[in-house]
Amino acid sequence: MYLIKGNEKNILVDTGGSGEEWAEEYHHGLIREKDMEPVNAVKKLGVQPEDVDLIINTHLHWDHSFNNHLFPNAKIIVQKKELEFAINPIPSHYVYYESYQIGLTPNWIKSMVNFEVVDGDKEIYEGIKVLYTPGHTPGFQSVLVNTKEGNYLIASDMVGLIENWHENTTGGVPTPSGIHVNLIEYYDSINKMKEYSNYILPGHDSKVLEYESFPNKEFQEKYFDKYLK
Repeated sequence: MYLIKGNEKNILVDTGGSGEEWAEEYHHGLIREKDMEPVNAVKKLGVQPEDVDLIINTHLHWDHSFNNHLFPNAKIIVQKKELEFAINPIPSHYVYYESYQIGLTPNWIKSMVNFEVVDGDKEIYEGIKVLYTPGHTPGFQSVLVNTKEGNYLIASDMVGLIENWHENTTGGVPTPSGIHVNLIEYYDSINKMKEYSNYILPGHDSKVLEYESFPNKEFQEKYFDKYLK
């Protein structure tokens, strides 16, 4: 989960996954302490759940959309192709979508009435834009935020780790994450992301937890600027 404060709006990018028991039964073990629960996490930042204006789901995998319904007043931005695929994914993604095909009901269904379906790139507010970047899933979107230190791209699972962005064994291009549906689209999307962004925030990298907020010059210098010299 990332919280964007801008344009007098409170915007959540993704809403995280389930609690410990559900994750243990259907996915894998995890640790979620009380202050990590989505509502408590935003309250720590001075935002009440009913004051979240907008949710942008990068995609509808369980660990990114499980808690949409906890923010009742939020409009939810989802890509058209993502919604179509989430309803009928390929078998290797059944568990990620908690799909009907394996006897589950995805939690995002609870908040579907609040969905605003978009198709492609779209400016959401001034300085905040979704970029259609398929590859990890067919309807994946990244979130571009214009900050005083340059463009930050919330890359989510298109770039699970910072190392996916920089370190490679494939002739000068990033190493893709291990979960994807289309490598051709993946590489095209990475090239697009690099055209737009100065810095990325990955989907599953604990390095971002070293910092409370972004933009952050120490983060930039440690993980990005040295690669640009």
